[in-house]
Amino acid sequence: MFAGLALALGGLAGRGLARQYKGTRPGPLPPPWALRGALIGLAASCALLVTAVAGPGIATGLAQPAPPGLGSGGTAEIAAVEAVLFALATLVLRLRRPGWAAVLLSGVVLAEGLRSHPEGVIPVAGALVTYCHLLPAILWAGMLAYALRAAIAWRAYPVAAQGIIRLYSTAAAWLFALVVITGIVSALVLVPLSSVLTTAYGRFLIAKAVIVGVAAGLAVAGRMWLRRPSAPHVGPALVTRLEVCALAAVLLITGILTVLTPPAKPASASSAAQDQAAIWRHPVGLPAAAAHPWAGLR
Repeated sequence: MFAGLALALGGLAGRGLARQYKGTRPGPLPPPWALRGALIGLAASCALLVTAVAGPGIATGLAQPAPPGLGSGGTAEIAAVEAVLFALATLVLRLRRPGWAAVLLSGVVLAEGLRSHPEGVIPVAGALVTYCHLLPAILWAGMLAYALRAAIAWRAYPVAAQGIIRLYSTAAAWLFALVVITGIVSALVLVPLSSVLTTAYGRFLIAKAVIVGVAAGLAVAGRMWLRRPSAPHVGPALVTRLEVCALAAVLLITGILTVLTPPAKPASASSAAQDQAAIWRHPVGLPAAAAHPWAGLR
């Protein structure tokens, strides 16, 4: 699903960014793979919906901690909404309405935020953190994929090809900053420091952070490539192509993290448990002696 969003929403954003190139264009920009991405997302959301309906116990286990207000974690309901949004995006893309498609695909990101782990731990604030983390990550990967396609299409004209990559790299710096900041916030919410190395969620989170760091290093190396002239028909630098692979791995690990239970406990659940324990010790309206009638016999 995340790969489909990156190709569709990130591809549309990448083409919009490439249109800002002010130099001489050696040819038309390649069309984004938005329709293909929407179809991939549609297939993934339908598969998630079928899994949730056929195995409700599995769906409940994958949605821990459960977001507030959503029965059984809301996997089936959210997956159904996402499938509809992807289907509508596919339709409007066929009708050549990319603007409406971008709105519908952004709705998928909003739906993912509602069933995210941070939302289950800290309601409302958790969803906002997810929005601010997932959307930049999807745009980062999708815009890079489109920038590479455009640069390869214009590889006979290295000045134009480097101009497209330069536009992307400027936008990617801001996206990277958002991904890192919100990723740190999300990690602090979901993983206590003592559980980083002792839980599967913490270990996958470390792997994701390492790969994000590798992608950042490749991006810096790609910026250095932009400073020197390139020969015709060579295309983008190898480090920029490897950056796509690194971001694909980041999306893969992000998908794995959505089905792992984080070690953090829901704030609402812990407070509710404390309140219940207090009521058990001292029921409302009863003195301590009446609440525990055997106390006077000790």
